[in-house]
Amino acid sequence: MISDVKILIVDDGSLSNLRVLTGLKNRGFNYIELAVNSNCMFDYLDRSHFELIISNWSRMEMHGKEFINTVRKHSKYHDIPIIMLTHPTVSMNFQDGLWDEDIRFVDKPLDFKVLSDTIGEVLKKKETLK
Repeated sequence: MISDVKILIVDDGSLSNLRVLTGLKNRGFNYIELAVNSNCMFDYLDRSHFELIISNWSRMEMHGKEFINTVRKHSKYHDIPIIMLTHPTVSMNFQDGLWDEDIRFVDKPLDFKVLSDTIGEVLKKKETLK
């Protein structure tokens, strides 16, 4: 059930964290935790199993490409789907070989129906591959 999905939001902007958290809660997602940066993220990932990571592409402490590479290099976490929240120009121009099937982009400004649908698609695909 989609409401039981455990999601980790990683972002250094507390206002955007709260906006995403509130928007997802309003769409019926119940298990969401917030990590304020990538270092904290690994503490969360080590303590609990998350089915999905949502992060902002443009962050002060680690840019999106570096963030994805950092998560993917850890064998324990390399198969967790990632949704990057980004500006349309980033997702349109993303052609540098970083793409994998477990990464999705959702353009800003956020439409929580689109984000919710994207989460559903990612998790359905993941379930199909099991």
